[in-house]
Amino acid sequence: MFTSPQPDAHWQIIRRIVRALEDEFGMGVQVTSDVRIDFPGHLNGFAPDVAKLCDSAEKDEKGRWRYQDIEFVAEVVSKNTAANDYGPKPATYATAGVPVYLIADPCTGKWHLHTLPKDDGYHGLVTFDFGYPVDLTATVVGLTLETDDFPRD
Repeated sequence: MFTSPQPDAHWQIIRRIVRALEDEFGMGVQVTSDVRIDFPGHLNGFAPDVAKLCDSAEKDEKGRWRYQDIEFVAEVVSKNTAANDYGPKPATYATAGVPVYLIADPCTGKWHLHTLPKDDGYHGLVTFDFGYPVDLTATVVGLTLETDDFPRD
C-alpha cells in the first residue's frame, strides 16, 4: 500500500485539534489520528484524521477501536479527500451515531460543524471562516476550539 504525503497545512490543523483535546482532557485522552475504524455499511473502514473516543472505549475482536465509542471526529480536507469528507463520510458518521463531526477546510478557510445525527444525516450545521472559534461546549466534547492559527492551503 502506498499513501500520498499530507500537505503541511493538513497536518498542522490535525496537530492543533489533537493538542486542544490533550490540553482539555490530559495526555491520557483516547484520541487517534489516521487509525482505521470500521463503520456501519459496506466498505466503510475509514481512518479519520482525528477521532476522540469515550474514556471507556475498548477495541473489538479484530483489535480495532469501535465506532460506538466515538464522541468526535474531525476531518481536514485536502484536494484529494474533499469528495469523501463532504460526501459519504457525513452520512456514514451520522449513521454510526457520531455526535460531533467537524470538517476543517484549509482550501476554503472554513470549518463546518455537524451535530445532531439521525439516520444518515446531521440535522445541525454551523459554518464559519477560520478565525472564528468552534464552540463545542454544548456537545460531549465540551470545549472551544480556536481556529485563528489554522493555516490555509
